[in-house]
Amino acid sequence: LEVGARLGELQTLTKNATVARTRADTVWQNARMALSEAEAGLRLNHRRQIEQRAEHAKALLEMRRGWRSIPAAWKNPARRAALVSQHQNAHQVNLRLGSLEHALARDDWEQDGTVIDQYARLNEQLAGRQSETEERRYQNNRAIEATANARGAYIERLRYTIKTYSKNIKELGELAGIDVQADPVRLENDDVQLAQAGLHVRFKFDGKDQIGMNDGEASGGQQVMKSLVLLIGLLKSEEGSGGFVFIDEPFAHLDIRNIQLVGEFLKNTDAQYLMTTPLTHNTDVYDPSELTLITSKKKKDVQWAQPIFVLQRRKEEAKAA
Repeated sequence: LEVGARLGELQTLTKNATVARTRADTVWQNARMALSEAEAGLRLNHRRQIEQRAEHAKALLEMRRGWRSIPAAWKNPARRAALVSQHQNAHQVNLRLGSLEHALARDDWEQDGTVIDQYARLNEQLAGRQSETEERRYQNNRAIEATANARGAYIERLRYTIKTYSKNIKELGELAGIDVQADPVRLENDDVQLAQAGLHVRFKFDGKDQIGMNDGEASGGQQVMKSLVLLIGLLKSEEGSGGFVFIDEPFAHLDIRNIQLVGEFLKNTDAQYLMTTPLTHNTDVYDPSELTLITSKKKKDVQWAQPIFVLQRRKEEAKAA
């Protein structure tokens, strides 16, 4: 029994040893084949290296021969750097060489000997035009700067004018017992904002709600007062005078109370007026005037119209005397 058991163990060990030997032999065969392939690749790479070195040596000899034939000016480092910047790489150089060779092969070059003189003349004209262009550019820049300065001054003048006008109409509104408010106007150096800018004025009569510049929101007397405030405000000077104003029939379609209000306002503005009004039984329309000229149409059966009648109001001092 012991011999049989021992034989069984030996068979197992023999089998395992055989498997291990087979595996080791396989690994060795693979390693030998890999080594053979590596040696073959090494020999191939060595041949390629020898061939490439021969090609590089040949190319180097050609480059040296070509370098000796290059003009001395082209060997300057700055010139070479410029060529590198212009053509970037050898492929671009080859493309340029091919283009030049193709152009030379066409054999259609200019044969006229005067082309050089024409080139010199045109080059001189070009230099003159460039100088003139620079001068024009300088003048244009000066003009642009002057325009910008004038534009800025104009905008500042607009701001001042609007501020003064808003102050004037507010003062005139106080004379007439009207609360006048002008919205601030934003003026910037921008075409769109300047095109959209506008003055919005609101009027408050007799403590009622404010109304805008739309005449449809006001009565007849209020419309006249609004128009007079806006008109005289344009002509009022910094010294306080209201300027000279021409008004066509300011009392038309007004009742007695509004005629009196308009007349009192006109007298308080310290402005000079030239007004027209038809003849009327209401003498309040003449109250603001110091000098009245009465005209009439020419009748059909007479050659001349009636003379102009002149009425001049007496001075207050003369009345007191």
